[in-house]
Amino acid sequence: MLLDWIMLAIFGICVVICAVIIWRKLPTLASIRIDSIPKHQQAVQKKALLDKRLQTKLGDFETAVGKLFKVGFYKIKTLAGRLISHLKILEKQYHRKVISQQAIENPDTLRSKMVGTLNEAQNALTQGDLNKAEQLFIDVISMDAKNLDAYIGLADVAIAKKAFANAKEALNYVLKLQQDRDAAYTRLGRIATDEGNLSEAEADYLKSVSLNASTASTQFSLGEIEEKLGIIEKAEKAFVEAVKLEPANPKYLDGLIQFAIRQKNIILAKKTLDQLKEANSDNQKLSELADAIKNLK
Repeated sequence: MLLDWIMLAIFGICVVICAVIIWRKLPTLASIRIDSIPKHQQAVQKKALLDKRLQTKLGDFETAVGKLFKVGFYKIKTLAGRLISHLKILEKQYHRKVISQQAIENPDTLRSKMVGTLNEAQNALTQGDLNKAEQLFIDVISMDAKNLDAYIGLADVAIAKKAFANAKEALNYVLKLQQDRDAAYTRLGRIATDEGNLSEAEADYLKSVSLNASTASTQFSLGEIEEKLGIIEKAEKAFVEAVKLEPANPKYLDGLIQFAIRQKNIILAKKTLDQLKEANSDNQKLSELADAIKNLK
């Protein structure tokens, strides 16, 4: 019994001694960092290097797949575009063959269709749908290769697109077929004006007026050119003629008033202002124009 107590006491003393030793060494153990051990650092670096290589290979693979996909998609898109273009060409060829056959079998039907297509083209041009208008004018030409109205329409489309070379080509073809086509000279005058060739524009407008003096828009455009060239008497004559042809047109009345004010022609300005009041009493510029005339000396 006594021996058991002695053994128990010895065991207790050993436990106390171990506890004291651990307590003293604990701060030292806590300060040790595994990641500072060289072997551990090498293992971490090796793992990071392997991960980086793997990511690089995966990135290269992804890039290669992306390029392959883009190239394939581009080729498919190009092929589809060519196919669609080819189908459109075939459709147009078929359409023209049908039209030609209709012309042989029933000229009246073709003529009616041509007039309708021409009107549709003019409406598209007025609404600013230039591509549609251009295609419709071409359709008219496919029905009648010498339809001058269609060529004039194509010239109008080209002028709207600022494609003056194409417009001139169409207009020169019109004049080749019909030398006295005043509308062609009017448009050539418009092109020359846009290009800054005032003398050439004057010649074209004068030629148009000599062929047809009853178009107000041509007379008005001629007046603008003559004024820019400093030929005031001819400018006034052309402006006045435009107003005579369309006495209720606010644009021409306003233009003549502005011209009279610039030339300090009080009589002409007042007379034209009275015409504008009768033609368009709600015109918001009436008071402004009246004040400008009052300030003339």
